[in-house]
Amino acid sequence: MIGSLTRQVKGIVLSFDPHLEIANLLVETYNRFWPDSGFQFRIPFSHRDPSTIFRAQNVEFIPTAPDIRTTMEDLLRDLPEHEFVFWCIDDRYPIDIFDPMVLRAVRDFVSNGASDVDSIKLTDLTVEGIQGKLDRRLFSFRRWLRRTRSDSQPVGSDETWRQREEAVAREPAFTLAGQYFFRQLGHPKNGFYMPQFTTPAFLKRFFLAPALPLKYGIREFHHFLLSAKLEHKSYFPDKFLLSVGESTFNGRLSVVCYEQMLKFGVAPPKIDIVSDYKIYSDRGLPGIVQSNS
Repeated sequence: MIGSLTRQVKGIVLSFDPHLEIANLLVETYNRFWPDSGFQFRIPFSHRDPSTIFRAQNVEFIPTAPDIRTTMEDLLRDLPEHEFVFWCIDDRYPIDIFDPMVLRAVRDFVSNGASDVDSIKLTDLTVEGIQGKLDRRLFSFRRWLRRTRSDSQPVGSDETWRQREEAVAREPAFTLAGQYFFRQLGHPKNGFYMPQFTTPAFLKRFFLAPALPLKYGIREFHHFLLSAKLEHKSYFPDKFLLSVGESTFNGRLSVVCYEQMLKFGVAPPKIDIVSDYKIYSDRGLPGIVQSNS
């Protein structure tokens, strides 16, 4: 666990009513793994009462409309444009923290007003996720730890462009607590949904872009993100500082996320559960996925 006090940092959680339980898992896991992070999470809601779901105290409930543009406008409202926030969507929940000292250094760096920086990501952008399926009959976390399906494998569809854009040899841009951070050379879509410290101004360049419809959904935004050509000063480490998992697949809950909810005493959402999982890590998750390094 990380144990350093710091000033409050707003955690911007992109979520919506059907996924509030997943957002709750995200808050609970960050609070468990990083109890002194200083995060104050902003949680959007439209028609449900989030106070009946969340037990953490470091949350702000933000009433909003369900479309993404309005949600992001309301989540970022009244925040200084260039004061760093922690960007953490509900579809990337933390599984483990690998390097507390470096995470603390990154947080302190941005808290002290890092200049000329749009974002600092916490994962190695040259490494793809590990994707697979777990036997749907195995709904016991302890039994999974003794059995790994052979179909766990790094995702290959995007691996080429990730390596082509970011694996170019270059000097680090800066060092924090002995960890090198490199300038992101490629498209901003790489790692956009991963946890990172960034600014409201940077997020607004994407979510409030005039090229997007007035009201749009996540698929429309993703298509825009793939086509957007925006200059950015983003940085990433050459190793994962934490591992994260995808919570859903096509609107259905990953069984690994479901089991994490049970482990943390968090009620799952009322959506279907699938055996698929995707984990982002360079060290694997023993017993569930093999290392992809």
